[in-house]
Amino acid sequence: MTVFCKKNAMTRRSMLGTAIAISFYIVGAANPALAAWPEKSLTIVVPFSAGGSTDILARILAKPMQNFLEQTVVIENRVGAAGAVGAAAVAKAAPDGYTILFGGVGTNIVVPLTVPETTYDPQRDLAPVGQVCTVDYVLVVKSDSPIKSVDDLVRLAKQKPGAISYMSTGNKGPLHLGMAYFSKLTDIELNHIPYKGEAAAMPDLVSGRVDVAMMTVPYTMPMIQDGKIRAIASIAPQRSALMPDIKTIAELGGYHAFQLPIWIGLSVPAGTPADRIERLNQAMRIALKDDEVVQTMLKLGVSPVGSTAAEFGAFQESERKRWSTMIKETGLQDK
Repeated sequence: MTVFCKKNAMTRRSMLGTAIAISFYIVGAANPALAAWPEKSLTIVVPFSAGGSTDILARILAKPMQNFLEQTVVIENRVGAAGAVGAAAVAKAAPDGYTILFGGVGTNIVVPLTVPETTYDPQRDLAPVGQVCTVDYVLVVKSDSPIKSVDDLVRLAKQKPGAISYMSTGNKGPLHLGMAYFSKLTDIELNHIPYKGEAAAMPDLVSGRVDVAMMTVPYTMPMIQDGKIRAIASIAPQRSALMPDIKTIAELGGYHAFQLPIWIGLSVPAGTPADRIERLNQAMRIALKDDEVVQTMLKLGVSPVGSTAAEFGAFQESERKRWSTMIKETGLQDK
């Protein structure tokens, strides 16, 4: 009976994907210009290093999008400044829909709010295409670290202010801001060490050169299973389906005010024609209905979303207000 139900569920998802594809085909038939575009390859800019979780997710999405658009979709890694280098490159690109940002809360919200010299304004320079997913992050330490819990982290940090180091994927990025906010809530002082991405930080975590890291569930799973690192808490609003035994920081006593949802979406340069944005949104949503893509994302600790461009725009506005409050409380905006 269980197998039968799963097959039915798979069938329903397949039928839904087919229905969406047919509806998009009808729209394209009614609008030949929309159906004809794109006429050349597209580039998805990933603002973090190759091999990291963001890069992996972009590549998972690119293949079915490529099939739908009937053009090559190239992944280009443009790293630096907590994602701002890649985001700025997209913001300054031609508004023709061929250059797409695979960015999220850092590039679209946090960095522009905390770094005055940021060369782009996401509200002015980027147009939303759609939210792709939310990503589960965990707080991890070396397997033999004396930090075995969040309570240990706080206790040791109070004993030796500034002695415990933690990584982030860039100065004043969302992970830096998140830990700065956590430090304020717990009245501790930690040593921040920025990296260009998870892949760059992992060797230092395993060797003990950095004490604590905030990394994605998909990237940390193999190292946790090999016994090289240990997860002490989830920093997402909910427990990861892949690590159901790991409590969220918000669940732990005294830390209920802390959570750090991380999300990713597609954006294009402002001024990109609406019909091309719609075409890209169609490709994204079709990709996120693909059974293989969905199952792969779920196994990686990622929840597909697939919103419309308008929904993604409204969501970002609400996120901008929330993060603005956090930034003001940490004081990072003035440093």
